[in-house]
Amino acid sequence: MTEAGTSETNLWETVLRKVGTSKAVAQKKLLVLGDAGSGKTSVVRQLLQASQQASDVRSGAVETVSEHDLALSYSYMDVRDEDGEEIVARVGVYQLASDRTTDRELLQFVLDAQTFGAAAIVVVLDWSRPWRFVKSLLRWVHVLSAAVDAVCGESGWTPGRAAVDECRERLERFLQEYTDADADVDVGRAADVLLPLGAGVLEANLGLPIVVVCTKADTMGVLERERAFGEEDFDYVQQVLRAVCLRLGAALIYTSTHNPDTFTTLYHYLAHRMLTAPTTLSVAELNEDTMVHSPRSGRSRSGSAAVAPDAVARTVSYPFRMRANVVDRDIVFVPAGWDSAAKIGYLREPFDVAATQEAWTSDEARYRNVVERAIRAGDADVAANSVSLLLMFGAVVAAPKHRTGAEAEGNAVVTAAVGMVNEVVVEDDQAFFERLFDEQQ
Repeated sequence: MTEAGTSETNLWETVLRKVGTSKAVAQKKLLVLGDAGSGKTSVVRQLLQASQQASDVRSGAVETVSEHDLALSYSYMDVRDEDGEEIVARVGVYQLASDRTTDRELLQFVLDAQTFGAAAIVVVLDWSRPWRFVKSLLRWVHVLSAAVDAVCGESGWTPGRAAVDECRERLERFLQEYTDADADVDVGRAADVLLPLGAGVLEANLGLPIVVVCTKADTMGVLERERAFGEEDFDYVQQVLRAVCLRLGAALIYTSTHNPDTFTTLYHYLAHRMLTAPTTLSVAELNEDTMVHSPRSGRSRSGSAAVAPDAVARTVSYPFRMRANVVDRDIVFVPAGWDSAAKIGYLREPFDVAATQEAWTSDEARYRNVVERAIRAGDADVAANSVSLLLMFGAVVAAPKHRTGAEAEGNAVVTAAVGMVNEVVVEDDQAFFERLFDEQQ
């Protein structure tokens, strides 16, 4: 072949490589967890609608969500750039039906060593049953912890453990680099000096972006009218949830189908978390975990998009400009990295974030002990006098005043007499965990 022919061939290879790189689409995973009836399917449907507002709504294309009771259902949504023109990511949305052992085993097909860094988690809670918040969080955090341990594999170095450790470092950096949406900060300069995380922040690092979604926020009015909830009760629930999210490095958002903007916020925030990498990532890390839509980008031997050193600042990110909101009780939004123990305490005093997190830790140990009791020999219970967030939360949220129906949930029994202070009879914690263990089998 002549020199001119070789040059022309190389030119076409370069052009095709540039076009292929510019059209590359990042592959992400979103795992949706939550109790039966909490609104998981509604959350997925609203996310799909939010993803289509800027594109498919013109052509009338509508993505459907399976209504069948599948152990692990799947759908997908495309994430477009700010102009709504180019698809920058395709997100596979997985919905786990329950925490039964047979269902939990399916998580190995969602969270694995190869795609762990591309996953994000949504844990759905239900505002129509707020007394279940702590119990539900305990259940699903335990499921996630077990799934992460399965990815890590046996003791010692494994590809899964290496992937999880890298994601843990990335999550920590993300929280350290957080800035408010309207803050005028030089990101490159801010990344040079990373301050340590505050007290109680990311004490339990699972390495996964987690968003706790409290659905049916419009039922707060019903709770006020029929169960005598007051502003102090709503504030307490918010403080407890934020304290737990602070420990997990998670975000918190309240949603309602009567306010579609809350789901739009959730969609954009999830896209931001899945597509935006910390600025302190090395070029090698960016090559592995991000897609670059730039004509100057090359392609590595493995076939993945490669990041040129001068293109690091232009890696695909999904900007997010919504500010945190903890004042309006039905549209609460707390992005990961924004919160702190001091901010939680400011909402309503007195509130001890450290004591709440300590009580949560005790409940985690109890829950883990009960669930694993059938597997392990022995009966090493947590000290009986250790504090329990389940009981503290149940005493404040489920039991006070005239909240009938709490006894049906098994958290507390309310006995009230006219003109007398309500008496709260709380179920023994060991009896509760025994019953909970039997329900999980």
